[in-house]
Amino acid sequence: MKKIKSSVLAVAALSVLSTSCVDFKAEKKKSNRITNNSDANAIIGDENIELQVISKSAFKLAAINKSLLTITNSKVMKILKDLPQGSGAAESINKSKSDLNSQEETLYIGFPIGLVGEQNVFGGVITQVSDRVNESLGILKLTDLTPVHVRTVINSMPDGTPVMTLVGCFSNCTESSAQSALLNLPIVGYNQDSGMLILDMSVIGKELDLVSMLDPQGQYTKLKAISSGTTSVEYDMKTLIFDVKTTMIPVTASANDASAPRTEFSVRWYLKLNSDQNPAFEAREAANGVGFFQTDRGSKSKITRFSTTEMAPGMAPVKYFIKNVPDEFKGVFGRALDDWNVEFKNTIGHNLISYEFVDATDPRAALLVPGDIRYNIIEWDLVNKAGYGGLGPSIANQYTGQTMSANVLVQGPTIVSLYKKWFGVSEKARDLKEMGKLAEANKLIKEFNAQVQKELAPRTSTQYKLKLGKHLDMNIHAQKAELMDPIAKGEFEIVPANMSYEEYMDGYMLEIVAHEVGHNLGLRHNFKGNLGAYENGEEGSVSRSVMEYLGRPYRHLNTIGPYDRMAIAYGYTGSMPTHLDWFCTDEDQGNDLNSMKIKSPECTNSDATSDPFSFWEGRIDRVLDLVLERKSDAAPVWTVAEVNTQLTEAVTRLLAYGLSAENTADTWTNFFGKNDRPEDKTQVKEYVLYRLEKKLCNPKLQQVLESKESAEARTLAEDNLKKVIDAVAATTTVYVQKAISCEK
Repeated sequence: MKKIKSSVLAVAALSVLSTSCVDFKAEKKKSNRITNNSDANAIIGDENIELQVISKSAFKLAAINKSLLTITNSKVMKILKDLPQGSGAAESINKSKSDLNSQEETLYIGFPIGLVGEQNVFGGVITQVSDRVNESLGILKLTDLTPVHVRTVINSMPDGTPVMTLVGCFSNCTESSAQSALLNLPIVGYNQDSGMLILDMSVIGKELDLVSMLDPQGQYTKLKAISSGTTSVEYDMKTLIFDVKTTMIPVTASANDASAPRTEFSVRWYLKLNSDQNPAFEAREAANGVGFFQTDRGSKSKITRFSTTEMAPGMAPVKYFIKNVPDEFKGVFGRALDDWNVEFKNTIGHNLISYEFVDATDPRAALLVPGDIRYNIIEWDLVNKAGYGGLGPSIANQYTGQTMSANVLVQGPTIVSLYKKWFGVSEKARDLKEMGKLAEANKLIKEFNAQVQKELAPRTSTQYKLKLGKHLDMNIHAQKAELMDPIAKGEFEIVPANMSYEEYMDGYMLEIVAHEVGHNLGLRHNFKGNLGAYENGEEGSVSRSVMEYLGRPYRHLNTIGPYDRMAIAYGYTGSMPTHLDWFCTDEDQGNDLNSMKIKSPECTNSDATSDPFSFWEGRIDRVLDLVLERKSDAAPVWTVAEVNTQLTEAVTRLLAYGLSAENTADTWTNFFGKNDRPEDKTQVKEYVLYRLEKKLCNPKLQQVLESKESAEARTLAEDNLKKVIDAVAATTTVYVQKAISCEK
């Protein structure tokens, strides 16, 4: 048998790739990709490893010709006993789906026996959803399984059937941890000429039918699975890739109804050589003051980041393929990566990233699929709709933290459509204001906001939970606050003055790509970035971190900042952070009464400017402007109900200062020393109430009411003001047990 220099495990559901029967010892193809439209009898691999893809008919013919031995042969049984053994086979993961249809003919994989017992990294990613309209299904794209470090061993099922089993550790793992069985691959024979076990992979298409496991009753998807099988298999870059496609129909349809609409989900599974990891990569633990994603299977968490040393001379170690981006935005997409390279050149001495644009018409586009462990891909999503603007997940080795693959999805068509409408409405509203028609302008913006909220609301309503077997939770990244940049965040105010659509969108796209690539680099959100703003209207002036969330009047000015440089320096060189009070992230925010008592009000994903307290006061002013039509004598067009979300958020964020002052004021950096604010933290709660009363009980508001053009307009404004005061009083009572009052 030829010497094996490296290892790979072919775990695939190779159903229905071909019914042709050709020479079993087919010549090795130039392409390593086998699909259901190509010859299913082939050798795939590289100069170190060769695997066989075999149709069932070819297997039977070879068995008749005795060029391979069936599993009942005594010689095969002896060979199996001499291979690394496991302590027990895995239970079926998905027994309830054992009746799923498969293709007409099963394919087998020839697997070198010298690879049994080798270490690999195993996982899968949902790469395609055929439904282009359903936003609840669109969020499932890039759902993945955190990689599991596995070995292959020989086991027997209760009925005596020999299997090759994937065994691994699922949590709190070290390289010497006890391992449990995950998945069984039936062994059907042995090829004496090639020294390969023949594995029957047909079961895997059913066992790894993730979408059915996600929603077995069709409660959320309203779909049920009717078939599951593999559509392609490929071995390249020390990684075996196989696509499992599940076909689903409406739960109300009959499985035999050929007219029922089909929805297809593709999962790209991978088995990647553990030996492919860079031995020079240095695992690093988290440090205070900077925020990195961390591994979650190992006994000791490591931060996740790319390796900086794996590269040919003069070549950047990390390459991105940028797919489907319109020509008008290619420049800013490229600049986002170039900006990161500037930081890395200053930090590690060379560029980290190279990139190449791939248009939809490029023959490679269909092969470069986000979620493929072999590539890093940024994709302008032309296929699926989802509730995020951008999404930037990555896949990392769970023992070292080395990022193996990273992806960015941008909801480009939705963003462009939405922002073009916003600019059109803003231009009309600005013209109306210049003509003194303030109420008409506000009505136009109000109607646009209502339309947008109605359109986007369904995208955030469905929540899934997906589990593989008893031990493994799937990561639905589009539901994770720490990764999702929501497209429905906040309100659409009038576009910043003197700003063209092209100028704004260049800034917006630059920020969203730099932000999502920041996630790929390992960086988490940083909601203290705005505390370093200096607000001069220039690029970079709105935050010290591109990992911040900012509203639409600010985000087009946000770029990589001082915090990001500090974080990268720690993650990629080990240089300890010099500012420990520049960072907070998703779980550091106070989101309810109890958490707001102990978490800093300077940490929130909804504020902006270097003075969050003044920012929230400004939001209350904006509410009053809208519900009172404060800048004209016309009747207000906005109701309190329509601004209630904005009002409640502003009031609770202000009250958070008083609620948490005694616990968190010592960590505040941007509250004290401004205007009339107290220096004693015990006085902060009373100060907040004083400021709210000053806003709402201002005598000038009475002048606004008296100036209204009609009694009807005045009555409407008076009613709105009373509702605002009552709503704020109710909120202060809940949070600080004291109601504001304008009757003194």
